[in-house]
Amino acid sequence: MAIVKCKVCGEEIEETILKCPRCDSLGPKRGKRIRLILLCVMVVIVAFFGLGYYLQMDEVEKPYEEVLREKLDDKLSQRGLTAMLLLRSRLDNPESMKLEKSISNEDGSVLCFEFTETDAAGVTKKSRAAFVDGELDRTPAGWKLFCVGKSMRPITVKADTF
Repeated sequence: MAIVKCKVCGEEIEETILKCPRCDSLGPKRGKRIRLILLCVMVVIVAFFGLGYYLQMDEVEKPYEEVLREKLDDKLSQRGLTAMLLLRSRLDNPESMKLEKSISNEDGSVLCFEFTETDAAGVTKKSRAAFVDGELDRTPAGWKLFCVGKSMRPITVKADTF
């Protein structure tokens, strides 16, 4: 066994001893092991930070206008679903309703629906409805007033929820 000097007090001790008998510091091999373990842990931590930074570089931020458009689409979709459920509840045969077209103005205050329904007599017919500021209007005059010739955009109403 090799004899080495203690790094703290200079006492000559065996290389395999865990603590210096004179100053109680860690032995030469034990100190090297701890430093090696700490170095490995630090390398792993730095590697994780580097990997996180690298993965973040690939992410492309959406333009602000696109984020606003997505939020507006979600808002209009939710309003359309609410209006659709109200309209469906007012039909004679709610299960027979099939949505064909749904449009809205930019702020969602006017929602227009074209759909087919089966009435109480069993006759299938095309119908139209306008949902204006929280009020449902199924009259042809209301459709012409609010939905025809206006600046409208299509909206998606998730039909699987009703």
